[in-house]
Amino acid sequence: MTSQQKQRWDQDGWCVIEGVIPPADLAGAQSAMERLFPTAEEMEQGADDVHNIRWKTWDAQWPEFPFVSTRLNNLVVHSAVISAAEELLGTPDIALYMGLMTAKYSGQGSGYNQLLHTDYPNHMIVVPRREVGYQQVEFFIYLTDVTVEDGATRLVSRTKTADIPVERHTLSYVDYAELYDDPGHAAAPAGSIVAYRPDVYHRSVDVTDPGHRRVMLHVSFKPREAEWGGYQAWSFKGLKPEWSKFAQQATVRQLTVLGVPEPGHPYWTEETLSGVQARYPGLDMSAWRSAFAP
Repeated sequence: MTSQQKQRWDQDGWCVIEGVIPPADLAGAQSAMERLFPTAEEMEQGADDVHNIRWKTWDAQWPEFPFVSTRLNNLVVHSAVISAAEELLGTPDIALYMGLMTAKYSGQGSGYNQLLHTDYPNHMIVVPRREVGYQQVEFFIYLTDVTVEDGATRLVSRTKTADIPVERHTLSYVDYAELYDDPGHAAAPAGSIVAYRPDVYHRSVDVTDPGHRRVMLHVSFKPREAEWGGYQAWSFKGLKPEWSKFAQQATVRQLTVLGVPEPGHPYWTEETLSGVQARYPGLDMSAWRSAFAP
């Protein structure tokens, strides 16, 4: 991160970091993306097609991590993404708590997300605390170029909302019209990350002009000790073949941010090492084996 980006993160609560995802990794994920979502032209030409119509609403059943595609999974837990989360949160001891993928098209309504709101009510069971060790970070990872015309999310600096009571997580246009006119937007090229905190007010924007599509990954991290925060439960995915495939291809760092005990953790015994290896035959357990001291 540049000093300017870090300053924006510290003061405004959000920032845009361009060029995070290497071009080759981005291209692989984009290829997988095209198998999931129609282009803007295909959506408009086949608006009633069963493959298209399911993505016409903001609250569709969006694909969740782990995906069938290894290339998409690799972006969620990409080393550059994890490093960015560690830097923003100020700690290497972090946990991934959300990973999903959405698409926005021309004519797709945003529902109540058009209202300025914060995300913390469904990302934690308490209220945000801003000191290092307590913060959480949400990422938009852009798989397409996102312009203002594509419906780039509008975000408001925390410096302008500091006096709003924390329980007022959704703001009406009548009472806060000046914030709705705030020029902050998250336009950026594909491969960029938009990072924001769950207490940053933001809103979706409907796109009425034809020919627009915006596709991104939603990826969120928290300090490992922040048990009050969450969105998805990875153990709930444990029976899915997508999880088994991902786990057997993942690195130590990728698995530990998902909650697998790190090498040297007291959880590991000869029995648990053998059991995990049996559950995931393709997983390279050498790091855990090397750190085991009976």
